[in-house]
Amino acid sequence: MTRRRVFRISIVGEVSHRHEVEAMLSAPGSAVLVRRGVLRALVMKCPDSCGDTLTINLDRRGGPAWRMYRNRQGVSLFPSVWRDSGCRSHFIIWRSQLFWCDYDDPELDECDAHLEQRVFDALCPSPIHYAELADNLGETPWSVLVACRHLVRKGKVEEGAAKQNGMFRRLGIHTP
Repeated sequence: MTRRRVFRISIVGEVSHRHEVEAMLSAPGSAVLVRRGVLRALVMKCPDSCGDTLTINLDRRGGPAWRMYRNRQGVSLFPSVWRDSGCRSHFIIWRSQLFWCDYDDPELDECDAHLEQRVFDALCPSPIHYAELADNLGETPWSVLVACRHLVRKGKVEEGAAKQNGMFRRLGIHTP
């Protein structure tokens, strides 16, 4: 059987208990939020069409958790979702779109010029991880990462290597 990947996530509802979710998940990429006071989980049909249901923890009180961002552009999760069992899919959810990590997607490289300038203005000579910079700017990490990589290609910013991969610093500023 050939599986068909989907490229969008669709939040179809919100419930207070996990057992209410299954009946609401109709297709790969459909998702339901579980909220009891605070967001607890995002439950979704695997977008790889393998048939599995994924439960993504959003509540730090329950251990390691993803961060969810919602704005006018859609839903984003950070970090990526990387299944270590089943279909072993690996994807990013950014602006309600799914970006598969096993091939290049030109849409993942689209950058907002205003955000790019904000990122540039916020960077300094000391390296900072793009997720921390995103928190400082109130933005999603994926948007900030794309802006940082645009600035690297323009020669304005440098990304660290090896253990400092994902850390960026502004070039051309000298500290006293």
